[in-house]
Amino acid sequence: MKRLVFVAVALLLFPAVSSGQGMMRLYRAMYSVSGSYSSGRTDTDLKFPTATAGTEFSYESIQLATRSGAFVTRSLLLGVELDWYSRRGEIKPSPNPSNQRARQFDRELFLGPLLRWYQPMTVRWFVYPEVAVGYQHALGEYEESDATSSTLPATTTASGVGLFAGAGLGYFLTRNLVLDATIRYSHRWLEGSYEVAGQPDIDAEISGGDVSVLVGFQLLM
Repeated sequence: MKRLVFVAVALLLFPAVSSGQGMMRLYRAMYSVSGSYSSGRTDTDLKFPTATAGTEFSYESIQLATRSGAFVTRSLLLGVELDWYSRRGEIKPSPNPSNQRARQFDRELFLGPLLRWYQPMTVRWFVYPEVAVGYQHALGEYEESDATSSTLPATTTASGVGLFAGAGLGYFLTRNLVLDATIRYSHRWLEGSYEVAGQPDIDAEISGGDVSVLVGFQLLM
């Protein structure tokens, strides 16, 4: 009985999957734009016997990615990804009578080849795993100040190899326009220097990864 149900479900799904695969044969190239935005604030209070002190941390981050390529088969796409990431944060003590604050600015740029595999599920829905490996450059700036003085800004510059790997889901709004969402893990291996004006440079290494979700549009041609 279970085998009969499985065969019946497979026969019902086969026309939709076949139609989706047939639809993918229509396309030769892809161009997409996607991104993400996040912002937030965290307040931390320390309650001492005589007073309460704490910090306020606020941040904002933006990520934009453009991915384009050509289909080498009806499902396999080879292309290029250009990715830009920016984050800014600010830390202030609370209470803050002298207007103390610390600011952090981070920017990253990635450029590298992209490999993506399209797998149609129905006429309108498809999924795709993807991976991109290439050159990544990072720039970070940090400075502190209060009402009467400020420290010299510190700059970290590094470059090396970046990796993106993930999977996405797409939905055909029209025959050529797709709404998609991609969840990806990124990792970087960078080397550079930490610089403060008037002081010797210090060697710096940056490594680590994070998870992000990108939402955007694909144009299939």
